[in-house]
Amino acid sequence: MQDAEISRIITHTVDRMNAMAVHQFSLPPNTYIGAGAIARTGEAIEKCGVRKVLVMTDELLNKLGLPAGMYRALSHSGIDYDVFCMPTGEPCSNEVEAAARQAAESGCGAIVAFGGGSALDAAKAVALLLANPGRTVGELESAPQINPRTMPLVAVPTTAGTGSEATTVSVITDSVRHVKRLLVHDSLMPDLAIIDACLMLGVPSNVTAATGIDALTHAIEAYVANGATPMTQALAYRAIG
Repeated sequence: MQDAEISRIITHTVDRMNAMAVHQFSLPPNTYIGAGAIARTGEAIEKCGVRKVLVMTDELLNKLGLPAGMYRALSHSGIDYDVFCMPTGEPCSNEVEAAARQAAESGCGAIVAFGGGSALDAAKAVALLLANPGRTVGELESAPQINPRTMPLVAVPTTAGTGSEATTVSVITDSVRHVKRLLVHDSLMPDLAIIDACLMLGVPSNVTAATGIDALTHAIEAYVANGATPMTQALAYRAIG
């Protein structure tokens, strides 16, 4: 083997090792944050040129009337909406697939997730299913290639725990096999996250407390993780404080 070829192999190997050590940091393209941010939901959807959305929320939250401010904002902007209420608990594939069918049949042009991690994960999976008609959640997990999401996706978290509004991951329980399906795709990152801490005032206190402890745990883990970076540690430190 010539010296030039050996040098090329070594250089390529070092380049690959360096590339693998690089960390990627992703956030939603837009974030509205602050008390009353929920009132901007309608204008955000209007900017997308969409006139009808599917709202995915938790049936308990809907019963408590927590999404009322969001519904008002949508109506004020002339945005029509359908509502799909998820049962309390982790999202299951049959519910997610049913929501995708409802969104397709009703002609919705965007998905709005309102609730805790379960509602957000379910909405993200629905948006991906709509871009891959005919496929199930299980098929999305195992497919070598899937179409990226094309429909606008807005995430409105009501708890502090999961951070699903800022990840490219969705976890859905398979209704048949009773195993968790992990969907990972760049397009699962929402286009907009609306962070309104006032929404937590309407959530049952035990849920707010439990998810708050969950958020603290995640922050500590992020700070001490082997893959931590100066940016993630700064955010984790702020979250812990």
